[in-house]
Amino acid sequence: MRNQFHKVAIVIFSFLAQLLTLNIATAQWTNHYSKLDDFGHHVYLEEHELPVLAYGPTDPAPAPDGIHLAFAARGWIWNLNLETKTAVRLTQGPGIDSRPRWSPSGEKLAFVRDEGSNTAIIVLELASGTETRIDTEAIELDPEFSADGELLYYSSGISGSINLRQNNLATGEDKQLTDLAQVERNSRSLAKSNSMIYLHGRGANRVLRIRDFESGIDSIALTQTLVYHLTADAHPIQRLIVYSAPIDNAYHLWTMDLDNPRVHHRITEGDPFAINPAFSADGNTIYFTELDENRQYRLMQIPTYGGSPKEVRISNWELGEASGILSIKMSDEVGKPITARVSIAREDGYPVAFHEDATYVDPQTGRHYFYLEAESQFSLPVGNYTVTAVQGPMTQKVESKVFVGENKVSEVKLSLTPIWNASAAGYVSADHHVHLNGDGHLPSTHQNALRNLAGEDLDLVAPMSWNRWERRVDAPLVGVETSENGRIVTQSQEVRSHFHGHVSLLGVEQPYAPWFWGPNNPTLGDPDRSNGEVIDYADRTGAFTTYVHPISIDSDPFEQLDQGPIPIELISDAVLANRIGLEMVCAWTSPLGNSQVWYRLLNIGRPVAAMSGTDMWFDFHRTMAVGTGRNYVRLEGAELSSEAVLEAAMAGRGFVTTGPALLFELDEDAKPGDVVSSGQHEWQATLAGTNDIDVVELVVNGIVVEKLTGIKAGETRTFKGQVTLPGGGWVAMRAYASKPLKDSWPIMHARPFAHSSPIWIEAVGSTDSDSRKAAAADLIQAIDASEKIARRAYGSVEMNRMMSRFEEARNRLREMMK
Repeated sequence: MRNQFHKVAIVIFSFLAQLLTLNIATAQWTNHYSKLDDFGHHVYLEEHELPVLAYGPTDPAPAPDGIHLAFAARGWIWNLNLETKTAVRLTQGPGIDSRPRWSPSGEKLAFVRDEGSNTAIIVLELASGTETRIDTEAIELDPEFSADGELLYYSSGISGSINLRQNNLATGEDKQLTDLAQVERNSRSLAKSNSMIYLHGRGANRVLRIRDFESGIDSIALTQTLVYHLTADAHPIQRLIVYSAPIDNAYHLWTMDLDNPRVHHRITEGDPFAINPAFSADGNTIYFTELDENRQYRLMQIPTYGGSPKEVRISNWELGEASGILSIKMSDEVGKPITARVSIAREDGYPVAFHEDATYVDPQTGRHYFYLEAESQFSLPVGNYTVTAVQGPMTQKVESKVFVGENKVSEVKLSLTPIWNASAAGYVSADHHVHLNGDGHLPSTHQNALRNLAGEDLDLVAPMSWNRWERRVDAPLVGVETSENGRIVTQSQEVRSHFHGHVSLLGVEQPYAPWFWGPNNPTLGDPDRSNGEVIDYADRTGAFTTYVHPISIDSDPFEQLDQGPIPIELISDAVLANRIGLEMVCAWTSPLGNSQVWYRLLNIGRPVAAMSGTDMWFDFHRTMAVGTGRNYVRLEGAELSSEAVLEAAMAGRGFVTTGPALLFELDEDAKPGDVVSSGQHEWQATLAGTNDIDVVELVVNGIVVEKLTGIKAGETRTFKGQVTLPGGGWVAMRAYASKPLKDSWPIMHARPFAHSSPIWIEAVGSTDSDSRKAAAADLIQAIDASEKIARRAYGSVEMNRMMSRFEEARNRLREMMK
């Protein structure tokens, strides 16, 4: 019965994952590179499997001669002489080159070239500089030469999955070697055998597999979960591998004898971030990379059998062309130095990596960016460059074109002025849902987050510790708070039961346990769990629960309930909870779809708080900016603190947004969160945005009662009118772009959107009878659909807690329909 249950669960979750992937396409970012047929959230593929742009050295590849080592840095491949410590640049151009591998003779290098929306394999003949390209319209990754140098193994997504392929370099004959689902890459030829070891990633599982070419059979060498830097290298002589794998947040190097895999030898100590291991030509040394205090990669080495790691310092970088200095200074409108989000690109598209802190990629546009504090200088090849700067969603893009001359200093001074000043208007900004670390390439701290907050003009952020199975990322930080210069980072928790719906715990001091459960997870105890238990925990401890990233589709989810567009327990929990939030705005979901759920809950008198979160990762290389989804709230005289911001958000004293500012009020002083009488009222709304917004609507009890003309990018406009309010319910304002945008900078959501929290009529939680009955009927249907999906997923497993909550919520709704 247990095996049957798991088979049913796998089928259901595969369907739901595919559905979610399709739905997201109508709401926000889906993929920048060619889509795989069998991969859900493509951002994880692009973050974890694709190369990164880094200023410091990554992807070390020791040469067969034992003297040289190839690596990637600043988007190019370099060849380092380990004796003289001189690195010579081997490639140039706008593509980002990385992951080099030597041919056995040392005459060729193969590597990955990332061109922003496509990747290819390049084989470089060192003597002539001739490049041979192996490419399709799909993703290509991770080359490896055969032992005789005649074949090149690599990975390609041309089949719809990323599978291993083999290319005969002389004849060009190309064939597929493997056919496992999702991702197969990082192949390495094994010594003393006609075989290779490679990485297979599917879902949370990461497996090192051995392919025997003579028998065509695979065997598993190592299995781990949620280990996205599980890359291995093979010893040149022995059947020994080295791989990178974590203990909590740290990544260590481990060696393993493939003929006696019972013992894994950890060779690093402390709390390192040791990744990309590679054996020297004689096998006595392992080269790898780690980050310094500025999140810059540095090249390290350690004896194969353990010892003290040492940095491999590069004393001379030979660029091979003339260069100059670009000096950038950032200030506000009165000349005060500020931190800003900055992007620098050469006229051919080459992106500039930052040498002082992390370099990111906007997954919506492919634009590289970083956070520059006041001023910095960049050593760049001679050429024409464009510098783009913003500071959060309220400043329009400021660009400057500059020529960097040979041995000259070219200066760019940029001043940023917001079109709307939140502080002057009495508002503070918060992003209630991000993650500090998500197994990305740039491990982050609260201090790192504070720099990004300054660059986005954001006052507070709540990173959520989270987990999947045995790894609990940032678990020790739950309840920790850090503040600096009036900005706050307060650590929270996300409870990630994928089937039941993800929920956040804001203001939590001790993490809730268990961290996960559900039919698609291992059964590690009583499976009879419910998100209602998380809500009860929040009530007991003074924390606040929000359903995060709920609805993916732009259309009304109640029109397709059988397809499961609403998290399974969201409706019943929202009906039963004393207080709860709904993440109306998130980088991955549709604010229009979320609105349809929110309106119905408000219509039955549940004062569900409209929350806003980006669900980004500070440690990801490819991520949207913090504050892409944000909540502006009024503290009404209280000092800025995490408690005051959360209280204001729960009370609905503000608006949620992906960028635009939307200030709504009735009469002279009634604002969101307040209560007014029924009858006729004067209303006023001020809208400001850095993108075109063509839809502005006044909403009463979920019905649009007035439509108005929008604004152009950079415009601020005040709307006025009259509205007659019914005897109960609520009124609010919303504004958005009717069509998603391909490039919406300074914001990073495809749809500019803002929605005020409600102003209540007569009393908080009041209702209009007709609206209440209609909403209750829809919500009952949603619970019925959730129950059907749950029973199919759980099969014979009794889920009494969840089912009893379904029935209790239905009974309450039935009473509302009388």
